[in-house]
Amino acid sequence: MSSGAARRLGLSWALASAVGSAFMAIPWKLANDVGTAAHSVFVLLLVAATGNTLLSVGQRLRGPMRGARIGGIDLGVAVGLAGFTLAGNHLAALAVQQMSPSMMNLLLRAELPLTAVAASIFLGERVEGRFWIGTAIAAGGLILLQGAPEGDVGALRLEALGLAIASAACFGSLAVVTRAFVHRIDVVGVNAIRLWLAVGLWFVFNDATGLSGIPEAQWRYATIAAIAGPFLGRLMLMNSARTIEARLSSLIMLLSPVLTLVPAYLILDDWPTERQLLGGVIMLAGIAWPLSAGRR
Repeated sequence: MSSGAARRLGLSWALASAVGSAFMAIPWKLANDVGTAAHSVFVLLLVAATGNTLLSVGQRLRGPMRGARIGGIDLGVAVGLAGFTLAGNHLAALAVQQMSPSMMNLLLRAELPLTAVAASIFLGERVEGRFWIGTAIAAGGLILLQGAPEGDVGALRLEALGLAIASAACFGSLAVVTRAFVHRIDVVGVNAIRLWLAVGLWFVFNDATGLSGIPEAQWRYATIAAIAGPFLGRLMLMNSARTIEARLSSLIMLLSPVLTLVPAYLILDDWPTERQLLGGVIMLAGIAWPLSAGRR
C-alpha cells in the first residue's frame, strides 16, 4: 500500500471513529434518562468488553491470527491505557468540583495540543504550523458551538487548573501510547483487556446491589452506545494510529460535537441554533486546514 493510500485509510478510520462517538451520544443520553449514570456506565463497559473479547477469540480461531496469544506487550499496553483512562477521569472529577462543566469541557480540549507536543517529543512526529492554526480555528468554533464557558480561566485556582490540564494530558497519552505500540500489539485484545480492567474498577467505586434492577430500556440504549463508542469506535481510532500521526487522530475526533448535531435532529428532533451551525462550520474549517497539506 502506498503512503498516500495508507494515510487515507488512517484518516478514514479516525473519521469513522468520530462518527461512532457522535452517534453514541444519543443512546447514551437516552440510557441516562431512564436509569442512573453508574448503571449506564456498567452496561457500557460490560457490553464493550464482551464484544471485544468475542471478536478477539474469533480472530484467534480463524484467519492470520489463528493460535496467537496475548503477549506481555499487549498486557502492558492494556494496563497503561486503563491507568491513563482511570487517572484522566478521576482528575476530571476532582477538577469539575472547582469549576463549571463548560469551563471543564474547554480545558479538556487542551488534550489536542498536549498530544501533539508529547508525540513530537516521544515519537519524533513533526508538528507543522498549519496544525496549530487549524487547532486555534477549531477551538474557536467549539466555543461558539457549545457556548462560552462560565467563569474566567484567570480566576481559577492554580490547583483546579492543574487538575484539568493533567486530566487532558492523561487522555492525550492514550493516543501517544497507542501510536507507539500499535504495530506490536493485538489492537482488539488490548482493548478487551483495558475494558475488563475498567469493569473490575467499576465494582471498586460503585455499589453493585442495584444491578439486577436495571431497566430493560437502559440495557438497550447503553448497549447501542457501547457498540458505537468504546467497542467499534475505539477500535477504529486505535487502527487509525497505524498510518496517521497521533495529533491527527485527536484532531479528527474534534468532529464528534459537530457530527452529533445530525443524529440529535433526526432522532431527538433537536434542531441546532444558528450559533451552533456557525460554530460547526468553523470547526470543520479548522480541522480541514491541517489535513489539506497532506493532500498536496
